[in-house]
Amino acid sequence: MQILNPQEFLQIQSSGASSAEVIIDVRSPSEFAHSHIPGAQNLPVLSDEERAQVGTLYKHNPFEAKLLGASLICQNIAHFLPTLGLTPAHIIRIYCARGGMRSLSLQTILTNIGYRTIRLQNGYKAYRKYVLEYLAKAPNMRFFTLTGPTGSGKSELLALYEDSLDIESLAKHCGSSFGAIYGAQPSVAMFENTLCARLKELEKKKVLVECESKKLGRLIVPKSLYDAYQCVPKIYLHTSMELRVERILRYYQHIDEVFFTQAMQKIAPFMQKSFWLEAKEAFARDNKYKVAQILLEQYYDKVYKKEAYTHRVDSSDLHEALEQVREIMARY
Repeated sequence: MQILNPQEFLQIQSSGASSAEVIIDVRSPSEFAHSHIPGAQNLPVLSDEERAQVGTLYKHNPFEAKLLGASLICQNIAHFLPTLGLTPAHIIRIYCARGGMRSLSLQTILTNIGYRTIRLQNGYKAYRKYVLEYLAKAPNMRFFTLTGPTGSGKSELLALYEDSLDIESLAKHCGSSFGAIYGAQPSVAMFENTLCARLKELEKKKVLVECESKKLGRLIVPKSLYDAYQCVPKIYLHTSMELRVERILRYYQHIDEVFFTQAMQKIAPFMQKSFWLEAKEAFARDNKYKVAQILLEQYYDKVYKKEAYTHRVDSSDLHEALEQVREIMARY
């Protein structure tokens, strides 16, 4: 049975055009929910309760704990095995917390059936070590950084460019006081995992990225990455206030009163009180266009740092702006 280190494990490709990539995380649902290898599916061989039960017993009687664990694992594998829907054409990658009994149990059964299987050496713990070591190094790509005022179309342009690094999407946060519109953020570990996976995809390419701050909500951009997209050609996006307001409204038009009130409390120390009150009154009248205009003019444009830039592009038409950005990138 094949066992590979994290780098080798992640590089394995399934053979054949119809063979989907399969990574199975056999850890408990709560372990998986906290963080996992991007693209993995969770087939727990022990539930959270069963894992706790075996762990408690192990402290008093290791043999009895192993006997109980093996019995529960066999029952659970028997339950989900008929629903796998995989063929021998698939290469099935399997991991658990430390590459021990849980992943070995499933690998043994699948290998004996006739599946091609690979187990992650030292499990998810080794994978996390690999991720942290990877993120500590300078990224192996050429960055071009988008800068410009809020609403100038930076996120939209990233979505149009195939080799972009959209850190806000990975962090599920726009970085501002109103940035939590995506809902709950991932755990620190899951953010790092998805960031590592995307950076691996972009290696040796010309990459477009937004000039993000170090902190996005409660998540921190790794220093090596932050430094890498600061000292590169910066492209400033310019457009009219009217278009900026329209773009902001597309993101924020569905926010409720509770979200708005909490965000406004955060920015109160940084905004002139008369404009702050005017924005609140406009929200109460459901005049969100006015709210966005006030916040852009009286908060974002005044508080946020103006970045120096090497190129300037009009972003009124995002497709035309993208072509100009491509021309700029081609010069380097």
